[in-house]
Amino acid sequence: MTKKVFYMLWIPFLLAVSGCFEGTESEPILLPERISAFALYPNDVAANDSASSYVANGLQLLVHPEVTYSLSFDKDPAIAENPTLQLFRLGSKVDGGKVMTKHVRTLRPHEENGRLVYKFLCEENDRNVWVTTLSLNGEYYRGTTRHARLEASGPYSDTLSINLIVTGRVDFYESDMDEKLFAKMLLKNFRKYYTSIVIDTLYVRYAHEHPTLGGKYPADVPWIAGRSSGDYFVSELGGWPEAGLKNALDIVLVHRIEMEWVLGYSLMYSGNLYGGPGSTVVIGAYNKTPSGESGLPSASMISTAIHETGHFFGLRHTTATQADFEVDSDFSNYEDGFTDTPYCADLLKSGLLKRNIGPASDFVLPLAHITYATSDNEFNVDQCPDSRNMMFPAVNDEGMDGFTAQQLAHVRKNLMVFPH
Repeated sequence: MTKKVFYMLWIPFLLAVSGCFEGTESEPILLPERISAFALYPNDVAANDSASSYVANGLQLLVHPEVTYSLSFDKDPAIAENPTLQLFRLGSKVDGGKVMTKHVRTLRPHEENGRLVYKFLCEENDRNVWVTTLSLNGEYYRGTTRHARLEASGPYSDTLSINLIVTGRVDFYESDMDEKLFAKMLLKNFRKYYTSIVIDTLYVRYAHEHPTLGGKYPADVPWIAGRSSGDYFVSELGGWPEAGLKNALDIVLVHRIEMEWVLGYSLMYSGNLYGGPGSTVVIGAYNKTPSGESGLPSASMISTAIHETGHFFGLRHTTATQADFEVDSDFSNYEDGFTDTPYCADLLKSGLLKRNIGPASDFVLPLAHITYATSDNEFNVDQCPDSRNMMFPAVNDEGMDGFTAQQLAHVRKNLMVFPH
């Protein structure tokens, strides 16, 4: 049985903050003393215990324009008064390893079922990262902030187009396969599994035909992400400058990826359907191994694309791996938080995939998810109750059942949060 294993990479962002205090004497602005490496993402239902503990001072929030948000956490019964929430926009880096912040909002909560709820509308022009502090009587809030959630409701469409960008020469493992037939199969399977959204059209474009970048991507040379160029994500190809394509999901097809056993990757909760960094899902037709490279069946490439797109729209693994914990550092997130996706305790005990590798990224947010192939057969994934879910971290060639109802609802909700 062939296995592929998926895991995540946190990009830590532990920077001091500089800026000016604003506000009235009765309501001083309390800047984050330090920005936490932890973050809350739109509609994420994982436990996020570590992130929850930083709401009072330095928690990151991923926000998108024209989206209504609700940040909430359990009210501390030991503290009668409710704190105000202060939100700050992260700006550019400055000298001394610091980053500028700008105060954007001060909010008072309402109580709802034992929770403090802060609602706000993001009026940014682009996606951004906001940082939180909680203030009570002019000082940082010292109460507990358990079970924090960032719920989001967006105004955007639940319809999505896909742009398959063929980069360089791609020689498929099957002799009768080409990019046109692969694209047809890819569209069929996206529509089969992503039933909560409308997959409108799948376009095929060629990197060598890009109107401004085409000369960098010769058609007759196999493109190796991470070696042919330093950008593993080939992100400059995202946001294809053509009507109908600029706000599509960009899946970049390359010959292979310049890391052993890595078949594909994406940024979880990327939310970027309009080009630039974080706008691409990358898949390879071949797999780099210690002895060379091996071709991948088209079915394997398609399952990789579907799985990585799930991460792009905010789906976690149903069961975390040791590698997930190594980079996430939040051991409460051993499963995805959905009640209709079981998790596999035996997989966690097995220690499968203890190694941590990943492409370099300048992103503050979010997580980089990687498709990883291994010949490790010491653990039988078939014994796991979630082994046939599309977001299980180890997938075999016998096929997948797809997504659950809650996973599909999550994808639809987040698609409507991501501008397109």
